Amino acid sequence: MEVYPSEYLCHNLPLMLVRGLTSKASTTSPSALNPSRPDSPVCSPLIVDSFPNGAELLKAFTEGAEGGIWEGSAVKTDRKVQAPVFRVLAVGKDYQLPAKKASPLSPVSVSSFSSSGQKSPSVHSPLSPLSPESPLFPDGIISQSWLRKYRSSLPAVFVSFHEISTESDVAKSKSSHDNDLIQEINDLKKQFSERNVKFVAVVVSQKGILQSIDLNDRISYLRKNTGLDAKSGLFFLPPCSPLEIQAFAKELKQALYPFALDFYSTLLKHARRKRGRNGGSQSPPLPNGQLSAAGWNIRYEFKQAAFAEYRQEQDVAIKLYGIAYESLLDYFDSIAINSPRWNEARMLLDAVAFKILKCNLYQCQPVMAQKVFNVHIESVTALVERKVSTKDTYSYFAWKAQQYWLLAQLLDLVPEDISPRSVPFTGGNSMVVGPDFPSANVLHHCGFQYLCAARLTVERSRRANAKSSSGPIDLYLVPPPGQEQNFDHMRLVLILLETAYTRFSNGDGSQTRMQAYIAHEIAQINFKEGNHVDALKYFHLAESEYRREKWYTILGSMISEAIVSARRCGNKFELVKLQLEDLSKEFAPWNSDVANISDFLNGSEDAGETPVYTVDSDSIVSFVDAHFAFMAAEAHLATTVVGQLTVRSQHTPVVGSVRISSLQLNFTGGMRPIVVTHDNNLPSSRAQKLEISDITAEFSNCNANLVFQPGEVRTFEISLPVKTLGTFTASSLTAKFEERSFTAKLEVKLATVPLDEALSKWWIEDGGKLYSQRLTSSLPRSINIIPKQPHVDIISSFKGPAYIGEKLTIPLTITSREDEDLKLSVTVNCQNVEGQLNVPITWIDSDSSSDTIELGTVGPTSSVQCKSSISMPTTVCDLVVDVTVTYQLLSEPDITITKSHTIDLPVIFPFQVSYDLTPGIYPRRWPSPFFVYNLESHSPPITKRWCLSAIIDAVDLQHLEIRDYDFGLSNLLGVSCELLDDKPKALPRDGSSSDAYRYNFMMDVTNDDPMEKRIATADAHLRLSWRRTDMASGFDEKVDNSFTLPTLKLTFPLLEPRVLMDVKSTSPENVHLVYFIENATSHLLTFSVTLDLNTDMSLSYPIRHQMRQQSYLKDFDERDRASVQEKIPLQHANFAYEGAKQVGVRVLPYTARRLNYELLPLAVTSGWQRVPALRVYDTHFKKSLSVFPASEKFRVDFKTGAVYVNISSGS
Repeated sequence: MEVYPSEYLCHNLPLMLVRGLTSKASTTSPSALNPSRPDSPVCSPLIVDSFPNGAELLKAFTEGAEGGIWEGSAVKTDRKVQAPVFRVLAVGKDYQLPAKKASPLSPVSVSSFSSSGQKSPSVHSPLSPLSPESPLFPDGIISQSWLRKYRSSLPAVFVSFHEISTESDVAKSKSSHDNDLIQEINDLKKQFSERNVKFVAVVVSQKGILQSIDLNDRISYLRKNTGLDAKSGLFFLPPCSPLEIQAFAKELKQALYPFALDFYSTLLKHARRKRGRNGGSQSPPLPNGQLSAAGWNIRYEFKQAAFAEYRQEQDVAIKLYGIAYESLLDYFDSIAINSPRWNEARMLLDAVAFKILKCNLYQCQPVMAQKVFNVHIESVTALVERKVSTKDTYSYFAWKAQQYWLLAQLLDLVPEDISPRSVPFTGGNSMVVGPDFPSANVLHHCGFQYLCAARLTVERSRRANAKSSSGPIDLYLVPPPGQEQNFDHMRLVLILLETAYTRFSNGDGSQTRMQAYIAHEIAQINFKEGNHVDALKYFHLAESEYRREKWYTILGSMISEAIVSARRCGNKFELVKLQLEDLSKEFAPWNSDVANISDFLNGSEDAGETPVYTVDSDSIVSFVDAHFAFMAAEAHLATTVVGQLTVRSQHTPVVGSVRISSLQLNFTGGMRPIVVTHDNNLPSSRAQKLEISDITAEFSNCNANLVFQPGEVRTFEISLPVKTLGTFTASSLTAKFEERSFTAKLEVKLATVPLDEALSKWWIEDGGKLYSQRLTSSLPRSINIIPKQPHVDIISSFKGPAYIGEKLTIPLTITSREDEDLKLSVTVNCQNVEGQLNVPITWIDSDSSSDTIELGTVGPTSSVQCKSSISMPTTVCDLVVDVTVTYQLLSEPDITITKSHTIDLPVIFPFQVSYDLTPGIYPRRWPSPFFVYNLESHSPPITKRWCLSAIIDAVDLQHLEIRDYDFGLSNLLGVSCELLDDKPKALPRDGSSSDAYRYNFMMDVTNDDPMEKRIATADAHLRLSWRRTDMASGFDEKVDNSFTLPTLKLTFPLLEPRVLMDVKSTSPENVHLVYFIENATSHLLTFSVTLDLNTDMSLSYPIRHQMRQQSYLKDFDERDRASVQEKIPLQHANFAYEGAKQVGVRVLPYTARRLNYELLPLAVTSGWQRVPALRVYDTHFKKSLSVFPASEKFRVDFKTGAVYVNISSGS
């Protein structure tokens, strides 16, 4: 692109100049654009050069579009509203508008016009062909100076930043400053309005409106006196954040973009009018001729196209550039090849074609862009043949290479979605790849364009060195023949080829062949130029693809050149690697004078040096193939495994036989490598059985004859003892060649699946011939070594679950079934199923503090015992006990054999306890309420008796024995308690409850403060001491364990009156019932007592066999009814009674009344019978009192109020 001015190639964007944000001088000076006088300078003494936010403002305006060769914002999108895009340049105080008209003609010229009777010529633009000062005078069409004028000097929008003073508080000073600012803005506005340039003033302030109260009025005053509105003329910018500055710049561009489009629309219309007026007319005659009408048409068509491009109307620009291109092609008939206008017109033609191509890419039409490029190449080719009579010149190929180079540099910038990088190259083939879509119209990515430019540059070099013809010489873009011959064409070709290689390498990886081809071309050019280091580098890049494609003919010739380069640049490793590769039979015998491999490889090193070079077979065409297979896919530890190594040497017959110094077979998984060393004294048979002669810490060594003839296949059967567990895989084979001056190692990878029929079998020699067997394993080069089968038995007498807090003893018996002595150890680990809790263990009768115990030597068929103790956790969980027995036979001390045994150990609660709290009858009278016991309370202490019944059950209760218990109360609130425990510690069994333990804890609860009306509470604690009794489970019955039951929360009503029922006798002849009405309050209570004489005394509900309730107010449970319905016979009985049927009873405070009833069964019966119930009703509080049994001979159904008495026949 360097040969073309940037104005011809860059994309045209509306120009916005920003003044006041930088103190640097303008980079664009109108004096550089034309020699004429510029307009009056635009300067401002009031602009602050170093505004605090100036850097952020300048960055916000200038970042984004730059108007380069490719502008991404110009690509066609689906958006209806076009985003505003400007080319923004910052100018300084020295900026001047470019001159609108050239300087007037000299007096001599004016007088000459006047004397001839003609009208004096008008003053034209300094860039017009009519101006003598213009470089186009008199017959030039257009130059890059005109494009530079609108790209860098004459803006569509001019934004000037001014600062309004806020430092002084004097009104007169502010007014004077505002008037000066108004005068300056009006002067600037006048200058730019004359050029139809949109002028915008931005007033900045050091303070905001809140800090300066009159600032808003002053801004309004400025707008009023300058005639600039707030929306598009004069903007105010107070101090703000960087984000607000960016938003301001974006909104300002959005507001000014329509004015910029109008500016270029006016210029386009002006150019169209001038074309219609001047296109076919003759200008005043000038001494040196003038531009023809066709030239004026081209000039104005180009201007219109450029202004359409400024408006981002790419379709319109394509049309106008196309008209200019066609007209310019015809215009060449009037230009001589030796005219200075020839090169100007050729460059303009290339620029117009480049513009059309690029606009088509902006329209997302790559096919049309390629067509434009092809048409341009064909048109210029025809033009050159017509004007120069031949295209076989170095200038033509230089121009054509430049076009491909220019296209490649453009496509470097084009996005992937417009110009895909993965389109396959079709070359010049005219084959149709789609309906009406010839492959020549496919726009290939930049790598192909660079490659075409390199090829054309080679042709340019060839034509430059040929004898030139006597005809006219086209020197467009090239120097004269003498200088052309001294030009370094190959350097340019290398630059283009290396760039093409880079572009192909950055693709999607589908163009590997092209990468190899280009690398080969670069290597050959460097080889011819004597750059052997670079030649070897690119030979190496190309040879990998040639190997993969198996293009051995091309690869062989390249290897011969690479060997020369490696020797010339002194790269000894590459020299050895290439010579090893050149030994393959796939290549022609380039070194036919050698007799063996030593002669072939010698000369690679200097005498006296013995370096070692390792070459990977994947990086060359290896002449050594290898395969390894195990006879079995699985084997036990401490056995001998058999494997077969198959090696084939496919070296060229030129070197005769090949002697390999050693073969090293490498494994993964930890197996030692096997080293087969050459021994010339051993027979050279095709199938050999090898024995390991020496085993060191690193290798397993054996010997064999390793002399191979061309194409010979040799097999080596190896027996190897294994003493390590794991999976072992043969991974590679290292063939070592020890020569006089160096040692070469060839790393041969063993394929997972055999690639050759000759290497895919298990070979057996019989009678001098080899026979094959099919390999059945899917991966024959791998073997899995499994542990040796253990011959010991682990026996544990453990039965049943474990209980929390228990110290458990687990006995183990290990029996040996080996035929010889062994050394044995046992490891026990205990943890929960989740693996989050490790339970420590201890060994009984052993000093070992770890999880492992050494049991010493165990003889054949002998047994040994050990015991471990485990303290169970205090929470319910599932434990797993892993028992691992490890032993070594005394004859094989380095081989360890293991056997594992798992014991599932659920840890549960040893006991389940249910409680029942019932009231009892206090045997003594309460103190008299008329006696003062406490001067503070004035109330007697009231004591009530309660009975807490505990039923203790377990899953395996028959094998558990409760040895002792400890019961207590704590956290007593409002009461004092006395436990009545006069029974033995051993708990009795409850025969009616599946042999469960049952015990009644009697307690007297005394109210400390009779005036306290709250319910008293207490915590009951029960701890049991127990042991196991089952000797068959392997537990030690002498170990006592402790189990603490969860705390029971007890509640004691203090003041509520209650009714208790007791029975004195329950014989079939007489049932004596006693009712106690207790009044523990300080009130005199009156009760209505009624004996319920229901004639239907049948049992209407099933009887509860066992009431498990933590509160004596709990209702009868339906499930309990169903559970005992079949156990208790239903009886029907009627009673005669003695006592008051209905009576009113008054109970004094802190006293109890006793009521007696005699019941006479009318029929002889026994068992649970429903008896008449006593109804007690509080007439004052309107409340019925429940009747609670104070004896186990009673049962009460609290849902119905029915009372049942157990009548025994033997009472």
